[in-house]
Amino acid sequence: MRFQFSEFISQLFSKAWTNRSFGRIRSRVVRLVWRALPTIFAIVIIIPFVYFQTLQPLEFWVYNSFTTWRGDRPWDDRIVIIAIDDASISKLGGFPWTRNRYVQLLQKPSLKAASVIGFDILWSETSPADPQLAEIIGRYQRVVLSMAWNKSGEALLPTDELSNAGVAIGHILKREDSDGIVRQMDLQIHDIPALSVAMLQTYELTTAALSHLPSLRQPLTINWTKRIKDIPHISFSDVLDDKIPASAFRNKIVLVGVTASGIDGLVTPFDRNPPANGVHLHAVLLQNLLQKNSLTIANNQDVWSIALLISFCMSLLLPRRNLWLGFISASIISGLWFAIALIAFNFNYWIISAVPILMLLLTNAVIALQERWQVQRSLNYAKSQIFYDATHDRLTGLFNRALIEEKLQNLMFLDQALSPHTYPANVKHRLLAVLWINIDRFKNINDIFGHPIGNLLLVEVGKRLQSCIPITASTARFGGAEFVILLENLANEQLAIDIADRIQSRLQEKFILQGHEIEIAANIGIKFHEVEPPVEQGDIAPTHEQIREQKPAEQISPETILRDADTAMFYAKKLGNSYTKVFEISMRERVLERLQLEKDLRQAVAIAQDPQNQDPQNQENQEFLIYYQPIVSLKNMRIVGLEALIRWRHPQRGLISPTYFIPLAEETGLIIPIGDWIMRNACYQLKSWHQRFTNAKDITISVNLSPKQLAQDDVLDKCLNTLQEIELEPQYLKIELTESSIMENPNFAVSVLRKMQQAGINIYIDDFGTGYSSLAYLHKFPFDGLKIDRSFVNNIHADNNGTEILQAIISLAQSVNAHIVAEGIESLAQLNYLQDLLQEGDGQGFFLFRPLDLKGIEAILQTSM
Repeated sequence: MRFQFSEFISQLFSKAWTNRSFGRIRSRVVRLVWRALPTIFAIVIIIPFVYFQTLQPLEFWVYNSFTTWRGDRPWDDRIVIIAIDDASISKLGGFPWTRNRYVQLLQKPSLKAASVIGFDILWSETSPADPQLAEIIGRYQRVVLSMAWNKSGEALLPTDELSNAGVAIGHILKREDSDGIVRQMDLQIHDIPALSVAMLQTYELTTAALSHLPSLRQPLTINWTKRIKDIPHISFSDVLDDKIPASAFRNKIVLVGVTASGIDGLVTPFDRNPPANGVHLHAVLLQNLLQKNSLTIANNQDVWSIALLISFCMSLLLPRRNLWLGFISASIISGLWFAIALIAFNFNYWIISAVPILMLLLTNAVIALQERWQVQRSLNYAKSQIFYDATHDRLTGLFNRALIEEKLQNLMFLDQALSPHTYPANVKHRLLAVLWINIDRFKNINDIFGHPIGNLLLVEVGKRLQSCIPITASTARFGGAEFVILLENLANEQLAIDIADRIQSRLQEKFILQGHEIEIAANIGIKFHEVEPPVEQGDIAPTHEQIREQKPAEQISPETILRDADTAMFYAKKLGNSYTKVFEISMRERVLERLQLEKDLRQAVAIAQDPQNQDPQNQENQEFLIYYQPIVSLKNMRIVGLEALIRWRHPQRGLISPTYFIPLAEETGLIIPIGDWIMRNACYQLKSWHQRFTNAKDITISVNLSPKQLAQDDVLDKCLNTLQEIELEPQYLKIELTESSIMENPNFAVSVLRKMQQAGINIYIDDFGTGYSSLAYLHKFPFDGLKIDRSFVNNIHADNNGTEILQAIISLAQSVNAHIVAEGIESLAQLNYLQDLLQEGDGQGFFLFRPLDLKGIEAILQTSM
């Protein structure tokens, strides 16, 4: 019993193992068949093409193309053609000629040196001149004659008298393919060799031994190596006129035949219109045989085997997950096959191309279908993930902008497509709210703690936002540190404001991230929008397209609502940290006004940069103007310098103050081209005044340099190039810049300013005393002078502290040998005090001079300073 049980267990495991092995083998077979399916399909498709020779025209095209691309090959100079050309027929009379013409030809002494003479002319009908022609042919003993067969199959042999006189006879029957081109020649028909073969056999007997000829039982594939216009020809009439020396025929194989147009036409890959002639066929065939460069056709079975092997390798090896890889691989392999066939053709081997290339392309087509099937499976499998990625933020998992806009679109317009009867009766309108939330100074968090911590913070912010809103609301991240919340079906506006307050409270709680305590502040902008219920219009509700066409007059769209919420957030940010602001129409108007002003400012900059407006003497088209405020020596009250101040002459608004548009230029980066324009025009004007006014030779020009200009790598080069172009000495230029602009990038700024000083340009710190770096960094800055801010000058006599601070600043400047310019002098008392306090300083202010235009400054310079 024990033995039987163990045997049963053994048989059970053996059977299980057999089933597992069979399953594994079956799986491998199925996988192999699946892989080999493209090759099997290609074979099934190719067989009818091969059987019915459907691809034969394509092979003919390849043959013609290869022949044309390869071009002419060197001609064998042992072959000479005596051409019965148009000129000979015109001179000697219409063709065909009598035997006497050929008797005259053979009587020429020059032909006696020829090794073989072959006539590509049929003489099957008797003529009275046959005895004379036969006699002279017999005298040569190396003349080969031609024969052919008519349509009935009857042989067209030379007359008996001529046949007996000739040394051999060769046929001139040609084989044309379906496209009319002769590519093959039967070397022997009914034991009669071709004319060229018979001539070579005679040449071997009379002149020189040749290596064995190819088998005459197999057709010869012709290798067309010369265009007919390039094959050497000797005109029949020139031979009769003794114009050809005997050396031209010595030991040569001479072919006599018709080359005149319209007679015995023959199409070659080179020549279709006008065509070649039969004599050219035999000439090329002679060359092929002499040089052994006729085309050798590759065995089709070998070609099929190689194509099948490549196709099978493609089926097995190419992946099914990359469509382009299959196309590229098939294209490369097909191109490689084509290139190999072309190279082989250059070495006189003919490899068929159409069938193998079609097989490879069909193989790839099936591989592509398999790939598409697998891709479709993958797409169906990953469809939900793709939709998720398209509608959600990758980092936080919140919605993205596209989905919020779509939700807004549906809430604003699709509800209007409902019938009034299906709309809730107790709902007069649907109130929506969009909260735009911006995390303040998020860049600083990334810079301090690193981007990984910053990313974790954004994720936690998203979680806190979701904890503050109802389940029907939608939360999205719009990129960076900006979040948007869409609130639907609000009972009143206060609910959205309460949610915003709750968010502010939650975000002010500390975040603990990987041991770091982080506190943040947020600003929130709120935009409300009411969706009106549909108006009853009969029993038919308007379509969605009709609703879209009937938008409200103010053209409210999802983009508009989001933009308004962003605008409200911008105004909240102006108030400080952790503020909430509800959108008002006036905000949009101010934003639009600012956008229009920016557009106009860009236009003004474009006009200033226009090459046609670069002449400083012709500023009629310019919108920018330069006003100059004189700087006066407090010692003798003479004008020692001018500060260039820009004004904007707007075409519609008139003169615009710099305090209005300079901050916008700074924000948009337009301050850089504006500053360059001021520098060039101010320096040019100063140079002009130096030349025109004797008492203005020593005055300087002060030009303000913005922080963005100072941050440019080429700021020094621009200054020096401007001075060099205008031929103004550097000491007449003073660069004014604030302490805060230097402190944005102190190391770079100090390096640039030091180079400016070395070049001779004076550096002045403007509004000194107002920057956070006033005293701490004073010893680090390379500068030549200080401009005391007007706030200190205005405090003179106002209180003792103001006077003491002014005296301290002056003492500090004098201790570092800095020249002092006092700004904002607006009274005689301030002037007298500064004159007593400053022995070598300068002053500037409305009490002395207001900023003046070009004419005002020139009027002053014309008088004594």
